[in-house]
Amino acid sequence: MVRETDLRAQDPRVQRTKQQLRQALIILLKDSTPKGISIQAITKQAAITRGTFYLHYEDKVDFIRTAVADLVADFYQQVTVVVDQTYRQVSLQALFEYVEQQQAAFKVFYKNEATLHFQAQLTESMRQLMQDYVAKRYNQTSQADQIEMSITIDYLAGASLALVFKWVNDGLVYSPRYMAKMLYQLVQTPNTTFDVAQFFVEA
Repeated sequence: MVRETDLRAQDPRVQRTKQQLRQALIILLKDSTPKGISIQAITKQAAITRGTFYLHYEDKVDFIRTAVADLVADFYQQVTVVVDQTYRQVSLQALFEYVEQQQAAFKVFYKNEATLHFQAQLTESMRQLMQDYVAKRYNQTSQADQIEMSITIDYLAGASLALVFKWVNDGLVYSPRYMAKMLYQLVQTPNTTFDVAQFFVEA
């Protein structure tokens, strides 16, 4: 049985309203901080009523937290590919193309990292995807192998996203295709027991 709340979440009108609100947040964060933005300012920028806002969110904190989480979820939905219906891999070209399209959000959310924890959420989700990838591709491992795997995953997840945000902050000087090629080359680690680098596909 599908819940009424689930049906409402799938309603295109609801999705459009949430997109308007998130876009309003992005615009306001260019010149302010989460603390300095009011619900009134958000609804005015989004051209919706406060009543409509409260249909979807409990308060400003709930809205901002959800807006960030939704972008993280959408990011990985758009940039991952499923292989043999078994595990998911990240397409680096799709990743950089998505960031290019959503660069305004990435800039302002990253600028407010101390409050929004946007990069931290992206990194943790990347780590979880990598761990799932390794668990499904490799057999039972020793404790020593698991330690190596954990450190490698931490490094690749953190370093790859650090490069993404550096690219954004530098003004997207290079094309998504070039960045995908460069990152793919950088993450290659042929001497590790677990070839976690194959989690990324260049195209």
